[in-house]
Amino acid sequence: MMKQIIFLVFFLSIYSCCVNAQVQLKESKYLFFVEPELMLGQTVSNYNDFPNTDVVQSLFLSVGIKDTRNLHSSQYYNHPTTGLSFSYSNLGNDSIFGRAYGVMPFIQFRPWGSRQKLWSLKFGIGGSYFTKSHKDSERNLAIGSNLAWSFQAFMYRELFALNRLNFRLGVGYLHSSNGHTKLPNMGLNSAQVSLSCQWNSSPLISRKKNVYLGTDAETHQRYFINVRTGLGIHEYGGKSKPVGGAKGNVYSVAVSGGILFKQHLKLRAGFTYRFYEHYYDQIEESANPDFIDSPSWNASNIYFHLGSEFLIGHFGLDIEGGLNLYKPYYKEYYKKHGGSSSEVKYKLKKYFSSRMGLNFYFINTNKMPKNNFFIGANINANFGQADFSEVNFGYTYTFL
Repeated sequence: MMKQIIFLVFFLSIYSCCVNAQVQLKESKYLFFVEPELMLGQTVSNYNDFPNTDVVQSLFLSVGIKDTRNLHSSQYYNHPTTGLSFSYSNLGNDSIFGRAYGVMPFIQFRPWGSRQKLWSLKFGIGGSYFTKSHKDSERNLAIGSNLAWSFQAFMYRELFALNRLNFRLGVGYLHSSNGHTKLPNMGLNSAQVSLSCQWNSSPLISRKKNVYLGTDAETHQRYFINVRTGLGIHEYGGKSKPVGGAKGNVYSVAVSGGILFKQHLKLRAGFTYRFYEHYYDQIEESANPDFIDSPSWNASNIYFHLGSEFLIGHFGLDIEGGLNLYKPYYKEYYKKHGGSSSEVKYKLKKYFSSRMGLNFYFINTNKMPKNNFFIGANINANFGQADFSEVNFGYTYTFL
């Protein structure tokens, strides 16, 4: 694997030097880049009898664009990059965890401004295919299905630049989980360090430094309303069992309003209603006198949420936290599948929910549309424990 990285870096270096000597390049609004990256790390044990693992080895190949325009999010994120990462991972125990192949959209930006321009943050949300799951080994409680969500949170430090090449050192965390769609689902985590070489479509020394303050129309605060509907799916049970249960849907409707800051950051508050099919089925089956009089209402959930969304072009990285105002059947669910007698853990999971995902807007948010539609995918959790995976469709109206 190391030989492949060295060869690719050498090839890009030669290609970059040859092209730069022959072609007069023009400054473009977008820079295209390709970045091979070698990662080494260690899995993090998160359950009893977690298998021993060797060093985790991952090879990432990222392709994307860097927005150099003097517009909205491009300036406020210090020229962000967006793209796709393709990955291969040897998870350190081939007989139990196997290998993983992934595709992950990502967003990368410099949140600290020009003073710390060598540092950047990268967040990715996508999917992975695992060659081994629980069906191949009972000791694999981390991954219950071959297909799983993948999350990446990394910090990078630029080491040095050579013509079109930018060498970087990174450190971060990778997480995989199927979002409770199939049990067991303890999740697989690893901490890793990386070395990468980014090849850019134009020489780094030719990039212009622009100062952009924005017009009044672009910088003042706006208000918006947001409506979305979601369809989730999960398997009834705890993180590790029972295995092989039926799948159930979770239906959601959410309404919120908030403030759009400088066309790149949305802060919102609102209410969400959910209906759990599994809760309804359990109430009907058990005929529990505390819930049977109104099974549909008792299988429902109403919560107040606060959310933030970071907009970059067509994409939005969406993070949300909520306080459950009504979720009566969760008490019965926790008795059977909570996995802990701790009253504190029960209270945290009963009253606090969270949600994270990625949205795609039909109209580029830099165009400041009054009306916009979006589709998205996210994972929902009770506090920090996965509850269900969800796809959603929504509409946002901005008061211009």
